Amino acid sequence: MGPLQQEQSPPRRVRRGTVASLAIVAAVLAAAAGLFVTLVVTERADTAEVNERTAGVERELDAERDRIATNESDVDALDAERSALESTKLELTACADPAKASVVAAESGDDAGLDTAIQQMLVHCGR
Repeated sequence: MGPLQQEQSPPRRVRRGTVASLAIVAAVLAAAAGLFVTLVVTERADTAEVNERTAGVERELDAERDRIATNESDVDALDAERSALESTKLELTACADPAKASVVAAESGDDAGLDTAIQQMLVHCGR
């Protein structure tokens, strides 16, 4: 037996059970890969939808924040106006009380009361 005979050994036979097992494993791996790709694509679509919804909600929130800021500004303006009206009311009340007293004094003929009421009117009603 020379060196050529040792190198040319007969090919080894593969059993059919091994081939079938490998084919089943390959099919399972291919199915798993397909499932994985399907899940990734579905997840990306769901992520895009969630991002779209989030953007819409953020736009709505921005609009509501703007509306709230406008309402707060209106409330501040109304508070300032109310304060000014209350101040005017106090001034008018301070003027009206002596004016009423002067009318009552004039109707009753009380000259001293009339003089006092007119003095108070000059103090409180003068502008």
